[in-house]
Amino acid sequence: MEPHLGTPPITARSVVMGLLFSVALCAMNSYLTLSFGVIEEGPTIAALFFFALMLPFGAKRITTTEMVIVATMGSAGGSLGFISNFYAAKAMTGEPYSLLDMTLFGTVSSLVGLAMAIPLRQLLILKEDLPWPGAKAVETVVRTLVEKGDPRQAGILVVSFAALCAYVIFNDEDGFALVPSGIALGGLAALGGAIALSPFAIGGSYLMGMRTCVGFLVGALFLMLGAQYLGFEPKGSPHKFYWPGLGFLVASGLTALALNWRTILGALRSMVSLRGQSEDPDPPLRPKLLVSFTVTAFVACALVLNLRFALNLLLVVVLVVIAGLIQNIIATRAAAQTNFNPARVMGILLQGVTALFGGKSAAMNLTGAGFVSGSGAQASLLTSDMVYGRAFRVPSRWQFWTQTLTVVPCAFISAWMFEWILSDQQRFESMPSPVARIWAESAIVFDKGFGALPEGATSWLLGGAVVGVLYALLENVAAVRKWLPEATGVGLGLVLAPALSLAFFVGGFLMWVVLGRGLKWSDATLTTIAVASIVAEGIGGVLKPLLHAFLGPLSGFF
Repeated sequence: MEPHLGTPPITARSVVMGLLFSVALCAMNSYLTLSFGVIEEGPTIAALFFFALMLPFGAKRITTTEMVIVATMGSAGGSLGFISNFYAAKAMTGEPYSLLDMTLFGTVSSLVGLAMAIPLRQLLILKEDLPWPGAKAVETVVRTLVEKGDPRQAGILVVSFAALCAYVIFNDEDGFALVPSGIALGGLAALGGAIALSPFAIGGSYLMGMRTCVGFLVGALFLMLGAQYLGFEPKGSPHKFYWPGLGFLVASGLTALALNWRTILGALRSMVSLRGQSEDPDPPLRPKLLVSFTVTAFVACALVLNLRFALNLLLVVVLVVIAGLIQNIIATRAAAQTNFNPARVMGILLQGVTALFGGKSAAMNLTGAGFVSGSGAQASLLTSDMVYGRAFRVPSRWQFWTQTLTVVPCAFISAWMFEWILSDQQRFESMPSPVARIWAESAIVFDKGFGALPEGATSWLLGGAVVGVLYALLENVAAVRKWLPEATGVGLGLVLAPALSLAFFVGGFLMWVVLGRGLKWSDATLTTIAVASIVAEGIGGVLKPLLHAFLGPLSGFF
């Protein structure tokens, strides 16, 4: 029996809308990842907005297949926005890439990721029974909207998005200065003490969890107290002293990987245990087509990396094998078990591997981090998408080819969006860009050693690393873990401005404690508000400079 017998058919409108959402989410996340260091990849966002836009035509006409296709394509574009960190890191360490080079890199690394998603599906979906919390959450949203029917969510989404997007456009942070962008905390303001009224931070905090939000608070308090008592510089912007945060993020991430060695070993072991597996009843590609696609992806990747990025064939093979397959298995399996994809620390590991095999210069070792963000965006997310696609009996080949359709447009959009951000140097330098800074400083260390860092940076970097190792060890103890703020939140809180970190904490308290536990708002409603908040920040942030350009003569009236 066909696994998709009785499944609603794929439709032209779902493919068209999925492509539009993928491009929009890619542009939005290219901006958000440099603003906050975290993004929401996009399957839930795409599904909710598709439902809201199609609702006037009749909710009963919206099928689960359409929702799966739109969510898959949306996540493909949204996740590729993360590659802007690679482009930004290159601009921080030397001459930025051209639009053509960024587009080519995004395309070929994505094609390799798509090819790798097929063995990942075999290993992690068909062979292993993993929890997949992220995919299960998308499945729940789709069932709530389509099968149970909750048309209220469409209205909540539209109203929340419109109000919050208008707020972002009209606030006084590069906007039209009609409403404040934050609340200063009295005497702490000189030390960065403020709460940014950021829709992304306040709404997105619900998707991160309360432990992560408390972690942001811890990081913010350390920066503010450190600026006063430990001599951070300059006092007016302690978040620019990010060395302890870099050390903490890298060391805690590496320690967490080491502590989960069984997961890594299981992932590596599963690579050689495909013999004797029963034939896949729902293959994404038939064998001959799989060979053709894989060869095309690898040859295109080799040509681009060799001719445009000066990597020799040995480095290309290393990146394809280690970054394209091994790290994707480890990272995807970790995401399948914990809903956390360690892409940041994986990028640094691949920088080290690239340097070890002869790509020591910053420009070359950064390609390791870039390959993680490009191939991982496609491989890990498509594998996760196929989990909820399987739950709704949607053929995996439909998801594979519709995601493939997004590669070239989104590779171009991510490159164009970063070039637009970089075109205003003041705008680019004002963005926190925590992940890009981590990769940029790591590139310098691999290239020139710790002596190339500013005075005092090495001590703070190593100090943060020591604390990060100890913290990860404590967090690994189940009885202690529930009382500790989440390590990723602490690390990002040490890198972002205190105002943003405090916004994440306030948002988490508002969404989880006040609205969730206190007022008993449903998870569906809170998720809808969170999605509206994330999209409003991204779209509003992009629209502000565009509106200033078009309405320049009128801006004096605001």
